[in-house]
Amino acid sequence: MKTSEIEGQIKSLKKQEAEKINEVRTLANSDQSDVADVQAGMKEVEELRSQLANAKKELETVQRAKELLDDEAKTEEKKESEDMKISPNQEQETAEVRDFITYLKTGEKRDNGMTTVDAGVVIPKEILNVQKVPTDNRNLASLVNRVMVSSGMGTLPILQKNTARLTTAEERAENPEITKAILKNVDYKALTYRGALPLSMEMIQDAPNLKELLNTYVQEAKELTEQYQIGQVLQTATPVKAGSADELKTAYNTGLANYNRQWVVTESFYNAIDLLKDANGRYLLQDSISSATGKSLFGANVTVVSDDVLGGGAKGFVGDPKAFVLEALRSDVSVEWDHNENYEHILAVALRADFKPADTNAGKFVSFGETGK
Repeated sequence: MKTSEIEGQIKSLKKQEAEKINEVRTLANSDQSDVADVQAGMKEVEELRSQLANAKKELETVQRAKELLDDEAKTEEKKESEDMKISPNQEQETAEVRDFITYLKTGEKRDNGMTTVDAGVVIPKEILNVQKVPTDNRNLASLVNRVMVSSGMGTLPILQKNTARLTTAEERAENPEITKAILKNVDYKALTYRGALPLSMEMIQDAPNLKELLNTYVQEAKELTEQYQIGQVLQTATPVKAGSADELKTAYNTGLANYNRQWVVTESFYNAIDLLKDANGRYLLQDSISSATGKSLFGANVTVVSDDVLGGGAKGFVGDPKAFVLEALRSDVSVEWDHNENYEHILAVALRADFKPADTNAGKFVSFGETGK
């Protein structure tokens, strides 16, 4: 096949992909559309992308074949390759990273190896893994149920806590509870969260450690986005007011026995309970080697977040965050060049995800210092 024919095929597939994406977006934004139609459209988009990727690989193969070295050079290249033990996958990953770095420095998108989404470019996994950012124990994303999804919107089945017990054959005939389903369908629609990184094209062109620099900023932006969105979901739990240590105990002791209970509290909440003592003069907060804060409350681990993550004030979630919160993650982190108010090229980052309450019986949202329920 001629190079021009493959290039024509790639151009046609790109056009079809763009048209289909616009069509699916229109369906997703329409109140009259059906989820099944959107899902079918997304499958067509994925199929077009698969065909496009295959066509690009074919073009790369043909181009490489046209640039074959003479026998002596090929022998030397083969020897060097064997010494370095570079696999085909590693070569492809290196090409992807190389094209991505070129995009960052010039704004030029290349067709070979680079993954694009909308107007942006997906960051290669090699770059995101270059620098392992230490896991922050206060990061709520580590506490919830994160699920990778293949479409922008849909439904996920969530297994809720089972309350039905096993019975004898005679009892089962009279026990309708045993037949009740414990699956709950949670609808999601991936939203695009965007933000600007404080990096200009000029800064990136001169940066000696570009991969590490980009990785650090992207990880921080992603974690902060998840932190505040998860905090919004936790605030939807059943509200409880507690004005004393006894009322805190009641909130913890009742209705949550079937769950893996823990506390997610604001700094103000933590400070308030850190001053509380029981009737014997002992502080309510006890030492715990398994807790991020080194403390436990009524035997459950305590995670402390900024006040504004949970709406401000002495607020806290008690229950099982993993059962309560579902994070539907649609795509990897992508970046694109944008203009700021000074008409400078700045790097923007985007994350597609949705955050939903799953098992709403799995927690309570406590306002400490307030009386009444």
